[in-house]
Amino acid sequence: MNRSEVFFGIDTSAYTTSIAAVSQGKLHLDIRKMLEVPQGCRGLRQSEAVFSHVKNLRELFDSIDISFDALSAVAFSEKPCPADGSYMPVFCVGASHAYAVSAVTGASSYALTHQHGHIYSAFFDNVIEDGQYGAFHVSGGTLDILKVTIKDGIVADIHTLGGSLDITCGQLIDRTGVAAGLKFPSGSQMEKMYVSGAPKLAVHVQALSANLSGAETQALRRLAAGEDAAFVCSAVIDCVSRTLTELLINTSTLKGIKSFLFTGGVICNTIIRENIKNACVENSLSCVFAQKHLCSDNACGLAMAAERLHRKGES
Repeated sequence: MNRSEVFFGIDTSAYTTSIAAVSQGKLHLDIRKMLEVPQGCRGLRQSEAVFSHVKNLRELFDSIDISFDALSAVAFSEKPCPADGSYMPVFCVGASHAYAVSAVTGASSYALTHQHGHIYSAFFDNVIEDGQYGAFHVSGGTLDILKVTIKDGIVADIHTLGGSLDITCGQLIDRTGVAAGLKFPSGSQMEKMYVSGAPKLAVHVQALSANLSGAETQALRRLAAGEDAAFVCSAVIDCVSRTLTELLINTSTLKGIKSFLFTGGVICNTIIRENIKNACVENSLSCVFAQKHLCSDNACGLAMAAERLHRKGES
């Protein structure tokens, strides 16, 4: 490949090390390695995660089979989201590697955020026209309702409208899963256990805000009382679905938004996706979902952003 044909993305999130490459809008490289969390633990300290990313990036770069001579630009997540004060040490690892790649190859560099990467991931195999969208970023560490402006195929603005007031949907899932004896992260294991008709957990949604800590307390109490783990885990999935659909309808009603994007690791869940799709149909809303394998943390959206931003600069 010649220069101006390859665009890189690098992301070092709380639990995944990722490198991706895009050429002419098509994904050519997607390599990731999840950070190892010991059985029974609900996460890692930032210092532990930083050290793991340093080790993982060496391994991932060793496996790249694309020549850096073809590299035109690299985009990376320097922080979780565009908000003032947003910061997590893990993102410094990816940023430092991206700057090094840029300096050595002469490629352009674009400092973006983890949230940008998730939004851009929805562009793969979806037609997303310019305009304003409601976007739900739902993951282990995030339940954010966003207003996203797309202009000339670029994410021009991200503005937070609402979200969780305490824990996130992902934290509810993972904390319940670990208490039920599942490995962290627990989402995919919990989905396999799903049974319909489980006794419900309370849902607390007001306008564009949600509280999920009460549902966590109920779920843990039910597990401690000896209730079947499959029923409790299923109730958690249903609780997350109902929370998101209520927030979706409220966002449309209060903000007049009719088009929505959905991304983040929690959106991998088939039951949750289908419930959201049904709510969109029932309320005459349009929805675009990132592909399942691009919902969880990855650098693919950042690679897509690198190409689009670089092409815009060239023009």
